[in-house]
Amino acid sequence: MATPPAAAPSSVDPKTQLNHFCQKFCQRPVTKSDISYTTNKFGNRYQAIVRLDCVQGQEYAGHLVLNQKDAEKSAAEQAIIAFSQSNLLQEAQPVDKDKKKKKQTKLTPEEHALRKAKQEEEGNPAVTPKTLLNALVMKIVKRYLQKGETVYETKTYAGGGHQATVKITALPDEWGSRMWAGHVCNTKQKAEQSAAEMALESIKQDAELMQESEKPKGMGKGEKGKGKGKGNFWGPWSFGWWNAKGSDLPRKPVLTEPITGEVLEWKDSFGWIKPDVTIDHKDAGRREGKIFVGKSDVPETLTMAAGIKISFTVYEDMMGLGAQDLQAS
Repeated sequence: MATPPAAAPSSVDPKTQLNHFCQKFCQRPVTKSDISYTTNKFGNRYQAIVRLDCVQGQEYAGHLVLNQKDAEKSAAEQAIIAFSQSNLLQEAQPVDKDKKKKKQTKLTPEEHALRKAKQEEEGNPAVTPKTLLNALVMKIVKRYLQKGETVYETKTYAGGGHQATVKITALPDEWGSRMWAGHVCNTKQKAEQSAAEMALESIKQDAELMQESEKPKGMGKGEKGKGKGKGNFWGPWSFGWWNAKGSDLPRKPVLTEPITGEVLEWKDSFGWIKPDVTIDHKDAGRREGKIFVGKSDVPETLTMAAGIKISFTVYEDMMGLGAQDLQAS
């Protein structure tokens, strides 16, 4: 798993430097409500999240460290790194006493609004699918992750483009053997983020794992191999050179007569359908009643998009219910 970039060395405490930046950004003294820290404990490590209500409510997560104080400093460092990428950190840097203080140009209301709009459009660069996936897995297993428990592998195509997979061995039962593949992207970093997003979406759709993540420490499965996690080496989210034709899991027909439904979500390679009728099956209540559909089951003549009505038959495999034989309704 790639090591996050470290903040540039500085003699100024990161929290003080962040306060200084926020004061410059807001052009007023900051208050306790402007900057808030939330700390979570994973095993004997701590991770903090800093929320900046004075900067569009953006949040930044720090690294796992040995104490709460350093956790807050790490979160502040991540915020500083993010702002440095947008060239806003220069306003927060302390001026050396031996240097003449540069005159700052006050932004017009129009310029200030444009800067805020640009920040909102770019989003929070510190909160990525990889960091969100890491945090969710730690909540499920009730400990911090060891090196090698999250593995990203990337294939580079001769014609350009990168595609990555991610495998998380810390997850319980068969989940620890599953591998998720992302989309083809123009950089290796984006490819890994795409794979992490696929894994994150998959885990969030499983009610058991999400219930596990909400349990306090000491009441969950904790260690790998306990509980009833469901999964397979290749779930229906795996695409690309690993599984060009979609899932090879054995299928058993559930409904051979077509039914209708609405596409709730489509992500280019998979999506979810809400059926118009109630399906009498033990897995019908999983994932809030949504039915999985993979790209390999979508005919070339059908353009998938959220909101369209389709007809389909239903099958089951070890992942749950799926849709096949799709047609426009």
